[in-house]
Formats: sequence, C-alpha cells, structure tokens
Amino acid sequence: MSARLQSLHHIGVIVQDLDATIAWYERHLGFAVLSTFGFPGARVAFIGRGAVKLELFQIDGAAPMAPERKEALSNLRIGGINHFAILIDDIDATLAELLANGVEQAYPVSDVPDGSGDRWVFIRDNEGMLIELYQTAA
Repeated sequence: MSARLQSLHHIGVIVQDLDATIAWYERHLGFAVLSTFGFPGARVAFIGRGAVKLELFQIDGAAPMAPERKEALSNLRIGGINHFAILIDDIDATLAELLANGVEQAYPVSDVPDGSGDRWVFIRDNEGMLIELYQTAA
C-alpha cells in the first residue's frame, strides 16, 4: 500500500463566510481560487498556493468554531485535526509582514524541542482557525 500513497492532497475546512475567508487567504498567504462549486445548502471553494490546498465549505446552519479551538493550548485537548502547517523560509520576516497587515499571532515563535533548530509559530485566520508557520533549520 505505501507505494500507492503519494502525498496529502487537501484539507477540508468548514467556514462561516466563504467570501471573507477566500479574501483573507488571498491577501495574507497568497492563495488563489482553484475552483468553486456547490450542492444544496453549501458553497465550496478549492484554494491553493503551491502544494498547499484547502477545500473551504460554507454550509447552511453549520455551527461556528468552538472558542477552545482558537487557542493553541486548549486546542490540544480536543480530538480531531488540530491545525495545519505551512512550510516557510523565514519565520521572522514572514511573521513581521503578517502582523503588519493585521494578522493575529496566536502563540509565540518557538523552537521545536528536538534539537533540530526548526522553529514554529501559530497565527489565526479570519475565523480564528490555527495555522502553524514552520521553518526548518536546513
């Protein structure tokens, strides 16, 4: 089976405001709309940048994200997907640019505690979802 697995294709995310979320990812992370479609009670958009793809769903009547999901430490105590991470080449410059443009930092820049020299930081998107920015030492 391992030879058949190729890579992660996309991550699905439920959002309250599809248009605002698309605009946030375009403005702050350089994503572009790849395709859109709908089905009864739903609007859907695939957005992406490079190999990173998200499938955004705006579903009629969907509950907003629980407040505990918006905090890095409380989010660790909830089952399911916790966050997604985007590989970047300069964590300090990227974070400074995002903060200057109004993006919210959710957790301080930290070193991965494995001695690798890798670093990470959490930001929040327009709906409060945690996104990890990850820089490798290599």
